[in-house]
Amino acid sequence: MENEITPTKRKWYKWRFIGLAIVALAIFIKFFVMKDEEDETLAPIVLVDLSKVAFRSEKEVEAVLGKGTLDSYWRDAKAGCDKCPKMIYREGKVEIIYINEIADRITITNLSDFSFKPNVVLGMLNLKRDIAPTFENDDVMRWDNYEKYTEIAAFAKKDNVDYLLIKSKSK
Repeated sequence: MENEITPTKRKWYKWRFIGLAIVALAIFIKFFVMKDEEDETLAPIVLVDLSKVAFRSEKEVEAVLGKGTLDSYWRDAKAGCDKCPKMIYREGKVEIIYINEIADRITITNLSDFSFKPNVVLGMLNLKRDIAPTFENDDVMRWDNYEKYTEIAAFAKKDNVDYLLIKSKSK
């Protein structure tokens, strides 16, 4: 008679089953239906696939970004550049300085639509997003010696990205 199911035990089993079903439903919704805010910012639009532009010749970059226009010539004794071409691509949004005939200094502007977060910045360049910057404050994020690039820097304006500066080889 000790193991006999009473009406009270039967009600308890029903409520326990309902509670377990609610918990399982909540877990399913959390992991498979709801999207985290960070998950949405992890996959921004890739503006420039850096691996296809940096360290490339003018013709190789032109194949990726389209026809560029010569803006001016850049001079930097430290980089060993006396008359390096500065080309403009995508209606002025991408600026590349070719040092020793490779795309070395890359600047991407007009980025005020993107939030100033490390995963967003690296995502725009199609890079791994889980690497923390070596320097970060409210206005600047910088990665030194990130993979094969000398420096990647992002500059903020009102909590959004203002522009990016990538130094492929020069310092």
